[in-house]
Amino acid sequence: MPPPGHQPRQPIMQPNMGPRLRSPVSGYPHRHPMGPPMQHPPQSQPQLAPTQPQLAQPQPQLAPTQQQQHQQQQQQSGPPHVPHHPSRQTPGPPLQPHQQPVLPPPQSQQAPPGHTRYYPPGPGSQVPLQHGVTQRQSASHSSHHIPHSQRTSPSGSPHISGSNRLLNRLKSKLQRRIPVFGVWLTIPSPVTARVMAAQGFDWACIDMEHTPTNPALMAEMVAAVAGSGTCAPIVRVPSHAPEWFKWALDAGAHGIIVPTVNTAEEMRDIERMCRYPPTGKRSMGAFFAPNAFGLRGPRAVNDYVEHISNDILVIPQIESVEGAANLPSILKAGGMDAIFVGPYDLNASVRASHDMQIQDVMVHIEQSAKDSDVPLGIYASSGAAAGSRHREGYTLLVAASDIECLSSSAADNLDRARSETRHYR
Repeated sequence: MPPPGHQPRQPIMQPNMGPRLRSPVSGYPHRHPMGPPMQHPPQSQPQLAPTQPQLAQPQPQLAPTQQQQHQQQQQQSGPPHVPHHPSRQTPGPPLQPHQQPVLPPPQSQQAPPGHTRYYPPGPGSQVPLQHGVTQRQSASHSSHHIPHSQRTSPSGSPHISGSNRLLNRLKSKLQRRIPVFGVWLTIPSPVTARVMAAQGFDWACIDMEHTPTNPALMAEMVAAVAGSGTCAPIVRVPSHAPEWFKWALDAGAHGIIVPTVNTAEEMRDIERMCRYPPTGKRSMGAFFAPNAFGLRGPRAVNDYVEHISNDILVIPQIESVEGAANLPSILKAGGMDAIFVGPYDLNASVRASHDMQIQDVMVHIEQSAKDSDVPLGIYASSGAAAGSRHREGYTLLVAASDIECLSSSAADNLDRARSETRHYR
């Protein structure tokens, strides 16, 4: 039973959608989608009473305003004169039906200053030229790329960017006995190497003998020093093992310092490890070395092998009594560009012998190098000590070290800060 007061829902009456038709696909009857046209009874239009024409009422005459006077003057004098401007085009006659507009020819292909135009390249498109001038590109147009191997310098020789400029400058100064000042890099970091190389040193030695610098860090430090453009990277290998020579030279070192060279046979073996066949036994694999000399292109490795590898500095280090005693024969073996003295190990070796003085050993080394006309180098503890060694005949000089500069500068700045705040103590 429905609840009291419930009103039953009235069925919704659907409009007449026309007669049922049978579907040609399914066979089921369905109604015409549009239905028969609806018949609207004619509606009578309301009859309006005829209106009487109304007469215009006379309006009072008002004095013309200034704007109206100006408009009247313009109508009497004709259209105002507009000065001609190149960018404005005078309107032509109206277009007739199905008539294509005739565009005026371009006045100039020159773009305004500072404006660049871009047209996507392709058949029938326009490509940008100098100063925005464009040129129609044909379907057979292609860019003319000059291979790197065919590029030449203004002198006509093969294009070798940078080449061995730093190395040649360093060797030239050594041969003329002009002092070359270097920095000793003991911190295994390419960041400090880049900072120190940018200070104006002629060369920087990456020490691998007494530091935890591994071959990967050494290669990054060589690249950082060579990237300065003014400082030549030199590596001191930790031993005479051939792999250390490969890693240092293949990284792009401009020179090698070899510690504890005591005999002429060791010197000859060192030279062979630094030179390619037939004069040496260095293996081929210098894929990164050309980058340190600015060499690029498909012939970079060949240019390095043919023109630069034979100029790499080979510097044996004399730091023992045995090496000092055999120095004349070592010098006769040849193959070195300079002799480098290790004063700390040499002093320890002399003290252990108990039968000679360090001053006598140093005089013997200096005289032997002078007789063979070979430049001398030494590790100096400071810039003042390097200047003193130069007066003694040394030209390959260490003027500073990264760790000494860092520690001394930090201590000096701390002392200055504390001296300014003594009243707080």
